[in-house]
Amino acid sequence: MKLSAKNWLLGGLTAVALVTISAYTFPNASKPSAVYAANQTSAAEKHAITVNGVGELMVTPDVAYVTMGIVTKADSANSAQTQNAQNFANLEKVLYDNYKLEKQDVKTIGFQVQPVYSYADKEPKITGYRATQTVQVTYRSLDKIGELLDAASGAGVNQISGVQFDTEKRQDYEIQAIDKAMSNAESKAKAIAKDAGKELKGVINVSQLGNSSVPVRIDNVGAIAMEQADVSNATTSISPGQLKITTNVTVQYDFQ
Repeated sequence: MKLSAKNWLLGGLTAVALVTISAYTFPNASKPSAVYAANQTSAAEKHAITVNGVGELMVTPDVAYVTMGIVTKADSANSAQTQNAQNFANLEKVLYDNYKLEKQDVKTIGFQVQPVYSYADKEPKITGYRATQTVQVTYRSLDKIGELLDAASGAGVNQISGVQFDTEKRQDYEIQAIDKAMSNAESKAKAIAKDAGKELKGVINVSQLGNSSVPVRIDNVGAIAMEQADVSNATTSISPGQLKITTNVTVQYDFQ
């Protein structure tokens, strides 16, 4: 029996409708698992607590970095440089022979020869030359740092720009500071959990926010030495003080 044009059209529309419904319904069959995962994450977050921990450590410096220089003036650049080299040889003898420093503990950080100008007339006029050599000395006998500065001055050093006290055991001290920070974080988390009627179950995540320590620096060493020089047979006195090493951690705990 032949289908009329009307029946054929209705049948085609029905088939299209069925295909459309099928295409819309079945691809979404996997979505409940995504909703379940989201519920799991939400549940986990409800059982987590995040706190910050701080660890501080006061330590005694064990090394000093002394910046000292020799400045010489002469009529010519060559003369200024020659005199500077002679004075620096005297300084090296004091550092290496008297104070037994290693070669790697004396580092040249600057050397220059410059003209010295007079501005009395309308046009600048060269009146001489200045040679400057600057070294950084690493010294570990901190109880004798004043004696070292006096001996260096006697050897020709006429420019001391600063003394910086630090520690060569920084990594060991930073680990101790981390232990303190973790203990501090745990104490905070336990107090919060107790007030909330919960109990800590373990650490979920830890991140360290970094370490900080400020070396002790003395910049007016020249002034101190000049004051000591006014007293007969006085030795320059410098106190290293203490260093504060600080670290911060963020810890996330699971609690029930």
